Amino acid sequence: MAFRGKNAVVTGGAGGIGLQVSRQLLAAGASKLAIIDLQDNLEEFVKLRAAHPTQSVMTVKMDVANKKGIEATYEEIIRTFGSIDIVVNIAGIFNDKEVQRTLLVNLGGIINSSLSALQCMSKENGGNGGIVVNMSSVVGLDPMFIIPVYGATKAGIINFTRCLGNDSFYKRSGIRFVTVCPGATMTDMFTNFTEKIIFPETSDETYKILDRLNKQSAADVSRCILNVLEKEKNGAVYVIEGKRVFPIEMKTYWTGKEQA
Repeated sequence: MAFRGKNAVVTGGAGGIGLQVSRQLLAAGASKLAIIDLQDNLEEFVKLRAAHPTQSVMTVKMDVANKKGIEATYEEIIRTFGSIDIVVNIAGIFNDKEVQRTLLVNLGGIINSSLSALQCMSKENGGNGGIVVNMSSVVGLDPMFIIPVYGATKAGIINFTRCLGNDSFYKRSGIRFVTVCPGATMTDMFTNFTEKIIFPETSDETYKILDRLNKQSAADVSRCILNVLEKEKNGAVYVIEGKRVFPIEMKTYWTGKEQA
């Protein structure tokens, strides 16, 4: 995919990986960028606009867990931009003690944004097609016992995105769906980490695990996400680890499907 002249949406774009992806997309030549986030980061938004005066940067304060709000937000973006070519869903939280909120934001938010994007971007509805990248995590692939709630949402994202990444959907909509699973990344997730886990008795072991993790920066992950966008491989799942992108072969275990 060539980014120049494309219109993009980034959820969770006010900080962390989402902000870095926003910067990378604009630097790569995206014409119009919409950032959806519940948080404000006016200083960074001003910097983005100043660095790219000929490109349009639209910011919308919206909770991705709000289904109707996200639907209305996409309608607003379409009215303003005319079309959407790229969606990168980054928005998410970590706090296993807040089970319902974690489910609604991490998994529900990805579903809300993806389905709204599908509606707006689909060739069946007059859109141009495009690509949607949903961010999961390596803990959605391999369980980490200290964060079961967060890990469950990330596993759900992988399955959901792979379902939409089926070629039968692509033939009708013209939209590719891809999953990225970053390894440990230095973001706000690690702030007061042990205060947000549901098994406080594991705190000592948790610190040891966190110390041993090979960590990468949000900028490293964002560059890899743009690399994934360029690949445009529908239904693919990628691990982002050590500043590199690795495609994952998802094996089939269920053999009881209907006969061809």
